[in-house]
Amino acid sequence: MFRTRRRWLVAAFVLAITAIAYIDRVNLSIAAPVLTEEFHTNAAVMGLLLSSFTWTYTLLNLPAGMLVDRVRTRILYSAALLIWAVSSFLTTLAGSVAAMFGPRLLLGVGEAPFAPAAIRTLADWLPKSERGTGSSMFISGVALGTAVGPPGLAFLVSTYGWQSCFIASGTLSLLAAVIWYSWYRHPLEDSRLTGRERELILADQEPPQQEGRAPWSAIIRHRDIWAITSGYFCLLYILYTFITWLPSYLVQDRGMTVLSSGFTTSIPWICAFVVGLLGGRISDAAVRRGVSALDARKIVLVTGMLAALAILGTAFSASAAVAVLCLSVSTSGIIFSNGAVWAATTDVMRSLNLSGSATGFVNGLGNVGGILGPIVTGALVYATGSFVVPLVVAAGLALVGALAWAFGMRSAPTAAVAGRPVAGMGDARSSAAGAGS
Repeated sequence: MFRTRRRWLVAAFVLAITAIAYIDRVNLSIAAPVLTEEFHTNAAVMGLLLSSFTWTYTLLNLPAGMLVDRVRTRILYSAALLIWAVSSFLTTLAGSVAAMFGPRLLLGVGEAPFAPAAIRTLADWLPKSERGTGSSMFISGVALGTAVGPPGLAFLVSTYGWQSCFIASGTLSLLAAVIWYSWYRHPLEDSRLTGRERELILADQEPPQQEGRAPWSAIIRHRDIWAITSGYFCLLYILYTFITWLPSYLVQDRGMTVLSSGFTTSIPWICAFVVGLLGGRISDAAVRRGVSALDARKIVLVTGMLAALAILGTAFSASAAVAVLCLSVSTSGIIFSNGAVWAATTDVMRSLNLSGSATGFVNGLGNVGGILGPIVTGALVYATGSFVVPLVVAAGLALVGALAWAFGMRSAPTAAVAGRPVAGMGDARSSAAGAGS
């Protein structure tokens, strides 16, 4: 079975690397309540520290995406994972909040190629009829890492001190780097890939740009890319608010201990992991039934962001159980939508051989929301003394993101290259004109 399903082993490995990436991101969130007391700091300062990873991550996403279109993902992924490990190990040496900024900024450098490399890998290995499922697997790694990380890391922090959680996450990244470099090959070079499966993959992929890549400006001129990016900004604001502040919210507003908050934090993300896998299957099923690819992705995108409005229940519920239930619905909606972001980006740009660059563009600008989420949340908590106002702000952005995707994305993506229209895969039966807005 696995000899004819190697593409899904690759997708599963991408999922695992994504999970590791988010364990590396959430480790500071789990340690935050302890660090706040040990280093005598406050929520506003901790918000800056929690956000600092995204500063370099966002800044370098554009060049990292371009790099992915030029460097083999086997090498790039391995190098990135090594940097994640070094960042975690260096964090253990910090003796103050200020000293922690350096390792977190380094983590952002290492993770900048991570999403473009994942999307490029899936674009190389999956036919377009399976692209939604592959993208949802990739994004479900976000939920998996954020689900399994907090309980284990909270146990380590409570038992062995905050440094132990960074040692554990760094070791995991180091092992993944070694295994990926030893195991992964491009489908055209993988001797373990059967001819039958290779033919299946290549037969259902849009033909790439025949001579190199399309001009990078094709990304900037594309209306659909801007619509995808706008909604993704809103999604990442909410996502990073959840990732960075959920443990502290459970400790401060719901009166939990660090250990119990770690286990409770995993509940919404376990739900999101399961729901996230469904999003890709739903959009792929719609494509196979004749719905244009971008319309199929849009169904998932908008539905997920509307579900994220359940965060209002978390803000105003007097019951901790109801608050966690609403948080689970909201988190599941975010992950449900997230995979479709990358399927839609690939749908639009794959034929121009710009999958990595477009991913870097969307991820780079979208992550401005990821920068603002932890900072604004920390400032509002510091000013108001609770998480009610920050959660309402997050709900408002969920609505804005849903509207951006619903009305900003067209049904048949195209991109103009050198003055001639190139049909995207949004509707294989027709060619639309023009790429600009």
